[in-house]
Amino acid sequence: MRRFSVQGRDYVAFIVLSDDVDFDAMEVVEWVDGAPGRKLLEYRMDDSSAQLSFIRPGIDITLLRASLDVFREEFFEPRWASGHPCPPW
Repeated sequence: MRRFSVQGRDYVAFIVLSDDVDFDAMEVVEWVDGAPGRKLLEYRMDDSSAQLSFIRPGIDITLLRASLDVFREEFFEPRWASGHPCPPW
């Protein structure tokens, strides 16, 4: 879990690593009154691809850019550095 702020609003990225499905995911939610709100974005990554699999309508580009940075720093780079299979890009 990583908290971050964009334009004065707080968000949380939850990393979901699973043995039950063929992909790992990162969900981004708004943090409201000390609790997670509804899902705003979801990224999925497996050995061959990474994609934005869900985006709630009306998401601001600044939140999208910040969430991509979190995805790279907290999700992709550690996986790549540890030698786990990653998409070929």
